[in-house]
Amino acid sequence: MANHVSGYVQFSAALLVIFGLLFLNVAISPRRNRNLIPYGILLKVTYCSVVLYYWVTGDLPGMWKPFCVIDAVFLVLFVWAWIVLGRKDEK
Repeated sequence: MANHVSGYVQFSAALLVIFGLLFLNVAISPRRNRNLIPYGILLKVTYCSVVLYYWVTGDLPGMWKPFCVIDAVFLVLFVWAWIVLGRKDEK
């Protein structure tokens, strides 16, 4: 029988699948799904904040560091896309 820790891992994995579907919808139709981009931004801010905290305190396994850097890049790109798509809606 699985212990309770595996449930946390399974739930986290399920959330990543859900956010993956959200990102897929944004990629398919960015202008129509611009309203979903802030949720992606919040996900990236949250993940990067937690990882950076543990990175700075020295209590982070090295495998998580590249994902933090990649997510920080995506955070910047999401903010940029949200702004650019908002400008096009104003025209």
